[in-house]
Amino acid sequence: MNYRLLVFDFDGTLADSEASIMGAMQLVAKDFGLSEVDCVKARQTIGLPLQRTIEIGLGLEAGDAAAAVELYRRYYKEIAFDSTCLFPGVKETLEQLRQNYLLAIASSKSRQGLLSMMRQFGIVDHFSFIAGAQDVSNGKPAPDMVLLALQHFGIPAAECLVVGDTVYDIEMGQRACADTCAVTYGNHSADELRRLDPTFLIDSFECILSCLNDGGSSG
Repeated sequence: MNYRLLVFDFDGTLADSEASIMGAMQLVAKDFGLSEVDCVKARQTIGLPLQRTIEIGLGLEAGDAAAAVELYRRYYKEIAFDSTCLFPGVKETLEQLRQNYLLAIASSKSRQGLLSMMRQFGIVDHFSFIAGAQDVSNGKPAPDMVLLALQHFGIPAAECLVVGDTVYDIEMGQRACADTCAVTYGNHSADELRRLDPTFLIDSFECILSCLNDGGSSG
């Protein structure tokens, strides 16, 4: 397959942000008088729209969760830059990929927070298109973010590879009729990801280069 566009998730795929997310959730829980966050459930929902993650992770009703979202965003902004880092090999691999492919981001983060984080890591200029939570009506696992990227570039789904660490990312790509690459070092396990039968399954970010060399090229 000749891929032209690579669409990446951010949290759990490019950046190790679990400590930041869980830290902000714990602070929100404290404000709501909750004893603890269900970290297992919360981790499983990373990648979904933020309000849904908070509803499940904190066990809040929709009305309370809406207020919790604003608290979460404030706390996350305070702690994220000190407790988030790129996974090994990400920056170097992106440098190589940008030479031959169009790169895009599809993230459930807010656009402002996403851009700030990417600037800190020095990777924002690697990407030609960035879709955040506010850019679509339907968040993951709906295909809207990928479809938006395809429309932006005028590229057919058959020439797109979606890369992510959760079943929501893989379902998003599949529902957009794109090929998918699941990474096993993020928030969902290899077994969970394998059940969705992604086109590729990799254990480190650099392995995407081998996938592309064996299964796809920029043409």
